[in-house]
Amino acid sequence: MATLQQQSIVPDNSSQLTYRFLAAVSLIVFLLWLAGLIFLEPDPYALYILVGIVLAAVTLGAGSSARGPKAVVKGSTEDVDFLKELPESFQIFMNVSIGVRTNLDAVIISANGVFIVDVKTRSGRVEPTAGSDWIRHKVGSKGTPYRVPMKNPLQQMKRNIRELQSYLSSFGVHPWIDGSVYFTRAEFEEQIEGCYTSADDVLSHIKNFPDDHPLSEEEQKTVAEALAGRL
Repeated sequence: MATLQQQSIVPDNSSQLTYRFLAAVSLIVFLLWLAGLIFLEPDPYALYILVGIVLAAVTLGAGSSARGPKAVVKGSTEDVDFLKELPESFQIFMNVSIGVRTNLDAVIISANGVFIVDVKTRSGRVEPTAGSDWIRHKVGSKGTPYRVPMKNPLQQMKRNIRELQSYLSSFGVHPWIDGSVYFTRAEFEEQIEGCYTSADDVLSHIKNFPDDHPLSEEEQKTVAEALAGRL
């Protein structure tokens, strides 16, 4: 089985907002008590209550932080689980972020090179075009056919390959990078190079890719370390 790298852990925004709200409430309560202490005769029982509120708020906030952030899945992890069927020598990195705009569903490292797999979960019959947009043909609930534009996935893949090449070059490695677009629910009237509707075909393409541009173990290690920093 291939080595599947853990996904990145991204803080849950709702937990952060809750903690900030509780911290703000605690600060306000403390300032009100302090003002009463200075300008009024403080009630010792009120002091105990206020201290209790402050401690409760801080405890809740700390508890929220201690539970840790939840993993954020960009796309469905299950859609790339089939990659674990690759041989053990392959390393798989999911949800790799390169720069601001480039998010890679899966990057695989092997002795044959580096592979990007982009997963598309949209349904319909896909019609490729020479332009920047392809067309998805679908049928509505009442049987009415309609067309939906979609970004050309092969152009997107070329941009992703360039971005990854540029990033890895900063680490002194220049591996051959191949890209595959896997459509989990769509269909094509004819086979399009670089596009697949079967997980087995994606696996076969990666496993049987010619070793014209082999990567040494040291180069594979460098690429893996570079990708680990972008999870």
